[in-house]
Amino acid sequence: MLKRFICGLVWVAAACAPTAQHVAVNAVPAAACAVSGADRAWIERALDAWRFTSREITHIHVAGDFKAVFFDANCMLTSTNALTSANARGVTWTATPHSGAITLPSGEQMPAGVTSFTSADEHQAYLVMSTPSVWRAGGVDNAGIGLETMMVAVLLHEGSHVVQAATYGARIGALAERNHLPESFNDDSLQREFESNADFSASVVRETDLLFQAVAANDDATAFRLAHEARDLMKARAARWFVGEKSYWLEAEDVWLTFEGSGQWAGYEWVIDPHGAAQPASVAIPNFARRSRWWSQNEGLGIALTLDRLGVRDWTRRAFGDGSETLLGMLDGALAAP
Repeated sequence: MLKRFICGLVWVAAACAPTAQHVAVNAVPAAACAVSGADRAWIERALDAWRFTSREITHIHVAGDFKAVFFDANCMLTSTNALTSANARGVTWTATPHSGAITLPSGEQMPAGVTSFTSADEHQAYLVMSTPSVWRAGGVDNAGIGLETMMVAVLLHEGSHVVQAATYGARIGALAERNHLPESFNDDSLQREFESNADFSASVVRETDLLFQAVAANDDATAFRLAHEARDLMKARAARWFVGEKSYWLEAEDVWLTFEGSGQWAGYEWVIDPHGAAQPASVAIPNFARRSRWWSQNEGLGIALTLDRLGVRDWTRRAFGDGSETLLGMLDGALAAP
């Protein structure tokens, strides 16, 4: 059973509280609140990119309610159908003024700062993201592809977890419960635990580099060899450190790499798509794909792109489908093929 998982960036600051009112984004009465025109345009662009990506790239179909929460420095916008509506006209919003604290669908409060995450348990699931004005005020920018474009890709990454909450999310929840892991257990926990281990860290960096070299290889034999070398290093690392009371990391890393790899892939594919941000891979990789400092995102994306390179064409159907296979399981299958 899914206990709870939170996946994404949470970087926040401040405090306080709200009162809600049902309104449309483009016609907010004075009694409620309104985000700026630039932030409102970004929300519409991001949701349009979500619909395009779901239709043409990931083939994600979101069933049932999944709340989306966006906020700027003064106003929070909430929708139950922003991620499920077939078009922008069908989306309805609730605008809620705030004084520095956001009330989440769970009832918890968080400071209104730079953030983007998906949260889910057996009762509800939701996506939360602050707008570009908040990120810019927090000192975040992206000179390579632009802050707004990067943030669209981030939303696509987090949104991809919508359909994975009941599959990989449930698996992570069960693993956490079996092993009595803390509520803070998430996709970055492995890095926080092993980052100070020089040999472990060096192996992760080398594995990731080999995967991206495999992706860029000019011939299939070289791609296969480099991918095999990366996977052998991963197996050796796991055999050395994922033992005894740490053995749960063997499954946990596998699932988190699938979560983060498929999510990062969704954002990256939109960034390079001619109908998306239309950026060349040479710009998209350093400015989005490998911009993150987190192992799970970089190595996970390396695995996803390696599956593409090795010709595993249906991996996305499985990763965004019933969750019966992980990216590493699919990579092992591809490497075992003649």
